[in-house]
Amino acid sequence: MWNPITITNQKISEKNFEKLVSGQVPAIIIKNFYSKEQCVSVVKKIEKIEKSHFSKTQLEHIGPFLMSYTTKKEEYFHKSKEFQKTISDILEDVPNPLSKVSVVISNPLPTFSISLAKQFEGNFSPFIIRIHRKGKSIPIHKDNVQYEGKDYSISDIDHQLSCVIHLQESESGGILKIYKNQWTKKDEKFRNIEFGYSSKVATKEFCRLSEISNGDLVIINPNYYHEVTKILGTTPRITLGMFLGIYNKNNKIAVWA
Repeated sequence: MWNPITITNQKISEKNFEKLVSGQVPAIIIKNFYSKEQCVSVVKKIEKIEKSHFSKTQLEHIGPFLMSYTTKKEEYFHKSKEFQKTISDILEDVPNPLSKVSVVISNPLPTFSISLAKQFEGNFSPFIIRIHRKGKSIPIHKDNVQYEGKDYSISDIDHQLSCVIHLQESESGGILKIYKNQWTKKDEKFRNIEFGYSSKVATKEFCRLSEISNGDLVIINPNYYHEVTKILGTTPRITLGMFLGIYNKNNKIAVWA
């Protein structure tokens, strides 16, 4: 069985971390990474920003997502700078997610430093907040900055991990499914025009992370195909995500979104 590892003490062992990176397990779930009260505080800030700035559109995310700017580097760094004030306001009453993730990662990688990714043009965006409403889903896809972000300095990492904090779950639907096969370049023939891949890339073996609660942190190797099923409940699914790029030679970890 290909099952996730669930942790309640916010400490990842070196052995379990290696299992995640190598694909022996689909995910590591850290329970109560944020408390339920902290999640409510952050969600209220998000809703306030949404109503005051995005009332005329159906907001899908707050903050720039690097892979949407693969050919628009200048615009990405400009939006990343603008986003700093917004994210500071949203997180002002809770511990910074990057700081908390740093503590978690320091256990399996004690000699590694972790910091926000940067290059000549500026700092990368640290997080992205995604809001998925009833009827929305995320198709089968992978995240691989080594292939898709070649114009950016972080494309030379050795490993990429995805960290997603679940701030608010919907009543039903919105389940993360991870398939037990990694993307390879030959799969590009199955890429959809807008986003994601045909179901032909998905293996029969997969894992459904159906026991996620508000405040849980989910860490996956995003080069394994994954998707989020359709939201069926009326409450939006809200997450805060970041990527970790691991440099083995330099013993450092770069963070971006």
